[in-house]
Amino acid sequence: MIPHGESTYDEKTQSVRSLDIQNENNANVVKFSEIERPIIMEESNQRSERMLLQNIREENVVGISERDSAEVIDKNKLGKFFQRPNKNDYDKLDASPFVSEIFVKHPDEDSDKGDPLGGFLCTGSRSDGTFLHEFCSLQPDGILAKDLSVREKDILVRLNEKNTLGSLEYNHEGILELFRTLPTLKTISMETYNGKSETFTTVEFLLEGTKEEIIVKENSVMLTAQPPLVEALLYQRGNTSLAYQNGQLALCKSANFLTDCTHHFVVKKTLDEGFYNVYTFQVQKNKSKFLGLNGRKLEIIDGTDEAYIKSFQIEKIKRDSFLKPCGKDDMYVYYNKFKGIYEAVSRADALKDEGFGMIIIPTPCQP
Repeated sequence: MIPHGESTYDEKTQSVRSLDIQNENNANVVKFSEIERPIIMEESNQRSERMLLQNIREENVVGISERDSAEVIDKNKLGKFFQRPNKNDYDKLDASPFVSEIFVKHPDEDSDKGDPLGGFLCTGSRSDGTFLHEFCSLQPDGILAKDLSVREKDILVRLNEKNTLGSLEYNHEGILELFRTLPTLKTISMETYNGKSETFTTVEFLLEGTKEEIIVKENSVMLTAQPPLVEALLYQRGNTSLAYQNGQLALCKSANFLTDCTHHFVVKKTLDEGFYNVYTFQVQKNKSKFLGLNGRKLEIIDGTDEAYIKSFQIEKIKRDSFLKPCGKDDMYVYYNKFKGIYEAVSRADALKDEGFGMIIIPTPCQP
């Protein structure tokens, strides 16, 4: 059972002892999970937490949302989340008249046209007026495909700290101008999104101008897929978060869950055979342990035990994120307030009431 709900407060130790009623068949057995913490956060601690949240609410945390709007910025979540490009979006891009070759200006030439990067930019608009920019007609030996590993139909997310996905500001000509004015011999950062694999990729590189053309400086390319994140899993109704305590899964309050590794999980994203995102949740305090399903109950599972499901898909519905155990697509993990556990149930049961999923929040900790 996940410790939750009723608590007793010890003024001498300033600790909370959370009741843990183990299960319905053994309802008289009660144990205590002790968390040494002040019961009331001081105002200075609250300010510190807000500052920390602000510091990690950076725009390098980017994800895909299931909502209808093209861009979703939730004040209670961290980072930016964009609606997954759908078939209608790609159809609009295929039919778009806004298709232009991408150039970068040579530093030693007066021509505004510049040198080609080996591909074209196609721009379309979404239902809310924001723009989608897609790479197309890539030359296999061009800079974009050969040096920067850009793939056909990749969506441009960011170029040199300019957010282009979900933007009302950067139209077709605006993006072409960003490329045209890229600096030489200064680090350039570009992030793309691939719809087939649903992955974000960041590439950093240097351009330099020879007498004949613009090239990518040798050994300057650094390519990174979206790295693992250390995240906290919050239950919003109880103002608590999942934690690893005494080898078991607990649900408890903490004034500093963003920095307390007891509440942290290393979230790794991979792709299944159908190119869908699959997530694992590794315990930060014990890398041999993972979140997993024991029957229908969410527990701490040994990473080498193949008898339990340890991989999940994630579906965001309003403010809730629901873990969907791989191989059980009709099941959603939600908090059963009567049993005091997270368990896998049908979608209909999980969505009866709002607020019984999770809020997944990035932390400043490193994997």
